[in-house]
Amino acid sequence: MSSLLDSHAPATVARGPRFPWRRTLRAVLGQPLIWLVVVLLLVAHFTSQYFFSASNLESLMRDTAIYGFLAMGVTLVMLTGRIDLSVAAVMIFSVIASIQSIALVGSFFDLRLIVRGGTYVGPGVPLALLTLLFGLIAGIVNGVGVAYGRIAPFVMTLVTLSALRGLSFLLTNGHALYVSSDGYQWLGEAHVLGMPIGTIAYLCVFVVLAWLLHMNVVGKRIFAIGGDEQTTRYAGINVRGWIVAVYAVSGVCAACAGVLFTSRLMSVDAPLAKGYELSAIAIAVLGGTSLAGGYGSPFRTFCGGLIFTVGLSLLNMWGVGAWYQNLIVGAVLIAAVAWVEWVRRRARARLASGGAHQHA
Repeated sequence: MSSLLDSHAPATVARGPRFPWRRTLRAVLGQPLIWLVVVLLLVAHFTSQYFFSASNLESLMRDTAIYGFLAMGVTLVMLTGRIDLSVAAVMIFSVIASIQSIALVGSFFDLRLIVRGGTYVGPGVPLALLTLLFGLIAGIVNGVGVAYGRIAPFVMTLVTLSALRGLSFLLTNGHALYVSSDGYQWLGEAHVLGMPIGTIAYLCVFVVLAWLLHMNVVGKRIFAIGGDEQTTRYAGINVRGWIVAVYAVSGVCAACAGVLFTSRLMSVDAPLAKGYELSAIAIAVLGGTSLAGGYGSPFRTFCGGLIFTVGLSLLNMWGVGAWYQNLIVGAVLIAAVAWVEWVRRRARARLASGGAHQHA
């Protein structure tokens, strides 16, 4: 990292390392995904008079944050060469479990926190914090099962998905829970400088993850595991610990999405968010993250999230039905996987040819 930063500082001036703004800007503008977002926005401008309305833009920012949180967590897991199919179930279960846990604790103090119609009337901040804790626990369970139980990631997270869906139905008796809390509602409706608070939180998480993966030793460990796990083990890196860590972060990101999602609705129901796990994977793959691990970035996932949410918004405005939308998402996912693998093969061929020329 220091060599990357120092390479842009004058040799005669001891000012310390500087961030390579010009190189970063060139890299950003050189991303095809950025221009695809621009093209989609131009199409939206010429095909729908309501796309750039204040209400639709606000809804778009909120949706981007919800899908983005899920996709960021999935991206971290996929970089290690694994998968997480449970994020949508964690997203809903963590909220339901938090409501029921606070209500249970309140009953010991003779406080009735769930009143008529299954309405939660307890505090909002503890509900949000406990939701993050349940997301963390669910992620750790996934990570321990995969890393120490040696259960295939697909099987482990699929079982977690089914189990948490079932627990959500049991905890709610098949009925929706409603939330009546000013503090919780604030999370879904608050704005700062015209931007929803949830979107700001998502941008902060994106910046932190981008820094960790590309300018910190954390990223080197995660990319190394996805690139060549056996060699990484021989290098003395605690691979199992890092796998548990990425699953834990994925669980917390899913819980963040759950808070944003339910604070908008002010309710939660077990069947909600079905299929969101596939959307999260689609966004990560659309952003160039390889299912084989070792290749991807939070920035490209961020762009993939924008493309996904803008595309869905356009399809809704054009009157495309939900079943056709699912078909389109599936087709995009297949195309994105094929594109990522093609790019990886080209990169490997280029490295191989470069090595052969040097040897000659």
